[in-house]
Amino acid sequence: MKTLDKAIDKVDINNEEKIDFKISVSDFDITESYFTDEDEIDNKTIKYIEREIRNSFEYRTYIQFLKEELDLTRCSLMKNIDIKTTPVSLEFHHFPLTLYEITEAVGKSMVDGLTKDEAVSGFDIAEKVVEEHYKHNIGLVPLTKTIHDMAHNGTIFIPIDAVNGNYQEFINDYRKHIEPATLDKVEAVKAYNNSQTAKDYNQEKLKKRIVNYDVEYKDHKKDEEGGNTNGII
Repeated sequence: MKTLDKAIDKVDINNEEKIDFKISVSDFDITESYFTDEDEIDNKTIKYIEREIRNSFEYRTYIQFLKEELDLTRCSLMKNIDIKTTPVSLEFHHFPLTLYEITEAVGKSMVDGLTKDEAVSGFDIAEKVVEEHYKHNIGLVPLTKTIHDMAHNGTIFIPIDAVNGNYQEFINDYRKHIEPATLDKVEAVKAYNNSQTAKDYNQEKLKKRIVNYDVEYKDHKKDEEGGNTNGII
């Protein structure tokens, strides 16, 4: 079994500390889990491997490591929310590359240049993607669940300076196998980051608060008796 060193930038980790890496792929058809050509790394395959990565013990351990060892416990966009003092869920958003885009690039890179008798398994691809996380080469942004949903819906903008991880290193290593449209998206995100529009957009979204509300209780018993049905508290 392969092992992965916790190679996290700026973190002093004992060289003897290693983590066993294992991803279960028991429900994946073994006849379809080996790839020899980039065209075989299709949408269905990428989504399956992506799901296996998210559910793996190693990935969940890495996320826990970010919270406990690197102290990434605050929402990047609502910094007053810290899970150490506020009982909310903190999730990690892949950005500016999605986990799908990362998995696709890694998979296509691994099958590129294989000889006739060689093949790459879905396990191999998942393992390599998790390894890139442990190398700290994947961009991740800690967000509360609500803000995370807003990010996926495109209703809030993620600033590049909120990203943890050397995503540019990943892009440099896998550029050949990252879709041109994805690279264009990353450049567009960088450019937008420098604009005042981006700053104003998030401020407008996040400053909204519920400052007053009324709860209306309807007394069905009084209603039946012909009494007052509106009790505003």
